[in-house]
Amino acid sequence: MGWNEDRGTVTRAFEDWKRTDRQIRAFLKLSMTWSKRAYQATWDQAEDDFASVFDPDYDDPADHVNWFHDRVDGLWPHDYEWMLYASAMKDAVSAFDIFMEMSLNEVLTIFSYPQEDGQKIQLRLKKTGKQESPGWGVIRDAHSVFGNDIDSPTVKYIRDLRHLLTHQRGELHTEAARVRFDYQPAGAPERIFPSHRVELDGARVLHCLDELAAVVRAADPALHRIAWGRHLPPAEELLNAGCVMTVPI
Repeated sequence: MGWNEDRGTVTRAFEDWKRTDRQIRAFLKLSMTWSKRAYQATWDQAEDDFASVFDPDYDDPADHVNWFHDRVDGLWPHDYEWMLYASAMKDAVSAFDIFMEMSLNEVLTIFSYPQEDGQKIQLRLKKTGKQESPGWGVIRDAHSVFGNDIDSPTVKYIRDLRHLLTHQRGELHTEAARVRFDYQPAGAPERIFPSHRVELDGARVLHCLDELAAVVRAADPALHRIAWGRHLPPAEELLNAGCVMTVPI
């Protein structure tokens, strides 16, 4: 039976990715809903508590803002939202990368190849040194052998954005980076200069998730066709591409 997401004729790797993708989206929706309620309740309580002890001779009428600040340990709603969006972005790219590796492993570990001496071998994605997982270039090249383009300009952009969020906490250190990753959230005031930190909002994060999802859905049929069909993986092409190694079994 051919690949069909609705009927569940997909790779196991795709099933795992789809579950994770759904959880990330739910995490965003629920966390945003709950945090807004909690922040509003904390703000209201700070106002009420301050009003109950307010002395017009000594207190600033706006001091309830400081009470709120202290009660959220300085984590204001816009900072919370940024951290939430960054977390979802990083998790989504990790899920994408894991799918791309696991879908290949699912195919390669099914088949073995008899040798002239009677020994059987299997193909494995190439790893170097003490790597636990193959590098992105290996995964990209292996998928290319199967006819999948998983490293489009859009994917590169999203993975580079994840790198900034992971290793620089979104800080844009160069003018080129500020121009490349500039983004204006809907409803935000107009800026004169590009931001020095990656701007994130729900629309940007969900757009990135949708772009990654489209690549996953385009890639899985080729792997499913081999994992659950009658065709062998293109061993010679994979070996020539330098993205696999052989291991005895």
